[in-house]
Amino acid sequence: MVVDKTGSKKYCVSSGSIVKDAIKTLNAQKGKIVIVLNSENVVLGTITDGDIRRALLDGITVDYPVENVMNKDYLFVKEEDYSEQKAREVFIKHSIKQLPVLDTKKNLVSIIFSDDIKADATTKENCVVIMAGGMGRRLGKITNECPKPMLLVNNKPIIEHIIDRLRSYGFSKYYVTVNYLKEKIKSYLGNGKNKGIDIQYIEEEQFLGTAGSLSLLDFDSNLPVIVLNGDVLSMVDFDELLHYFEASKTFGTVCAREHSINIPYGVIQADKDNITKILEKPDHSCYVNAGIYVFNPAFRNFLNKGVYCDMPTLINELVKKKYKINYFPIHEYWVDVGIPETLIKANDEWDT
Repeated sequence: MVVDKTGSKKYCVSSGSIVKDAIKTLNAQKGKIVIVLNSENVVLGTITDGDIRRALLDGITVDYPVENVMNKDYLFVKEEDYSEQKAREVFIKHSIKQLPVLDTKKNLVSIIFSDDIKADATTKENCVVIMAGGMGRRLGKITNECPKPMLLVNNKPIIEHIIDRLRSYGFSKYYVTVNYLKEKIKSYLGNGKNKGIDIQYIEEEQFLGTAGSLSLLDFDSNLPVIVLNGDVLSMVDFDELLHYFEASKTFGTVCAREHSINIPYGVIQADKDNITKILEKPDHSCYVNAGIYVFNPAFRNFLNKGVYCDMPTLINELVKKKYKINYFPIHEYWVDVGIPETLIKANDEWDT
C-alpha cells in the first residue's frame, strides 16, 4: 500500500474550477502539479506549469474552465504496481517531475515527486549573469548607502535570495555586473566558495545600461546563458525555463509577466465616428518584461564592448536581424523590488 506522504488533496481542484484556481493551487505548493477531480474523486486530468504556459500563449485566460488546460492523457502509476524503481524509470523516460499514484478506480492515492527519490539537483554548467550595477534611484534615500541588490528582504539581501534559488537548481557559475557601491556587493558575496559556487565580477567603469555590461563578459561556453536583474524575486522554474528555451530552438527567451491596468473611464469603441460600444472602466492586460532571460551565448556579438545599451534595444536589434526571440509566460510569484512599496510587498510575501 502506498502511503500518501504529500497530503495530495492540497494539490487537487474540482472539475468545475477555473484556470485561476489551478494557478493558485499550483503556486501554493512546491510540487508543481494540479490534479483535476470529478464529483466522485476520479482523476480527470493533470495540470503542470507547462500546460498553463502553453494555454496562456494560445490565448486562454484565467477565467476559462480547467478542462481547457488539463492534460487528459496524463501519466500515472497504479498503486499495485508502484515501486521507487518503476517511478524513477518513468521520471527519466518522460522527463517529468511529478507522478500521480491511482487505485483501480482511478482515485488519487498519492503523488510521487522525482526530488523525493533521486539525489540533489544535478550541477549545471550554464553561466548565470546577475545585473547588479544600477543606482536604484526610484527607491530614493533607501539606496544612498546601500546598493539595491543588497537591500534586505526578510533579513537577507535580495541578491542572495536570487543566488540561493538558482543554486537549488544546480547552477554554480555566476557573473555579477557591478558599478554603484560595488564593494558592498563584492565584500558580502565574495568568490562564492562559502556556498559551493564560483562568483566572478564584471566591473563597469561607467553606467552601461541594462544590457551594455554584458559586452564585458569573457567566458568560453556554448551553453544557454541565464541573465536576470539583481532586483527581481521570482519563483520561476528555471528547469522549465531552460527546457522551454531549448525545445523552441530560439536565440533568446524573455520571461514575461501578465500586467493588468484598470482604465477608470468609459472607453469608446467606434467605426469611424460612429460609436459601436462603450466599455465601462475596462481592464487592459498585456505581458511585460519580467527581467529574466535566456540567451544563446552568441548574443554578445551584437553588443559593442563598453558601449551603453539597454535590454529592449538589444532585443529589438536581434528581432530586426531575424533572430527568433520568444517569451515565456510566468504565472509564479514575481516582484520587481524597484520602489519602496514593492520592497515592503516583498518583505510581506517572500518566504523562501
